[in-house]
Amino acid sequence: GLDVPAAASLRRRLDAALQADDAVLLGVEQDVTGGLPGELDALALAASTQGARAEDLPDTLRVRWEAADGRRRVEASPRANLARLDDLAAFAAEVTAVAPTAVGGPVTIVSAGSAAVRAFRAAFLYAFVAIGLVLVAIVRRPLDVLLVFAPLLLAGALTGAALAAGGGTLNFANVISLPLLLGIGVDNGIHMVHRARLEPHRNILRTSTARAVFYSCLTTLCGFGSLALSPHPGTASLGVLLTLGVGFTLVCTLVVLPALLARREATA
Repeated sequence: GLDVPAAASLRRRLDAALQADDAVLLGVEQDVTGGLPGELDALALAASTQGARAEDLPDTLRVRWEAADGRRRVEASPRANLARLDDLAAFAAEVTAVAPTAVGGPVTIVSAGSAAVRAFRAAFLYAFVAIGLVLVAIVRRPLDVLLVFAPLLLAGALTGAALAAGGGTLNFANVISLPLLLGIGVDNGIHMVHRARLEPHRNILRTSTARAVFYSCLTTLCGFGSLALSPHPGTASLGVLLTLGVGFTLVCTLVVLPALLARREATA
């Protein structure tokens, strides 16, 4: 609080200001509230509503919403979070159900993804059929063709199961590794089956072919595995999938395929 002399001094100054002439008081009033009427008028003008017409909009804005032939743009906003793929696909499906010619980010992403998936399925099927035809021409034995494909199919199933168990998914970055894994697996199977045909009564795991397959896959595994350490998520997922695929291909080629070959020789 103020002491007694300071309070008395403040009171005397207030009394002097109250007893001053009107000019001083008007000056104080002008300084304090002089701009208030103008502010109130501006606020009233801003709060007033008036009808707006399309012709009142600037051309730079109007051309974004109205075409030259009179068609007008309609924009749909989602209620869900489109960061989730399921919500994105559901929103795109709802929009295209009402307007099949609708465009925009969600529709483009979903359509491009569907087109890429269809193209990849077709390419993978064509590659699988082409490899099968080449195997038939090279091996010329239906059973040997099945023996080459058997560890490859098992390695693919194990790779997919391990990827799903680890919380990973196929994406546009790592899906390109599947044809590569197909080529590696077929190549290993051809070498192993061919060596078994040349020396049917010898343990194929004790041959140089098995060692060559092992070291070849091992160096490939180390090279592709380094991609998993990349800070880029897409490249890292590619490295993880290649590591799993090459690893399971190696196991199936050196464990499953020799067992099948031994079974064939035992029943021959």
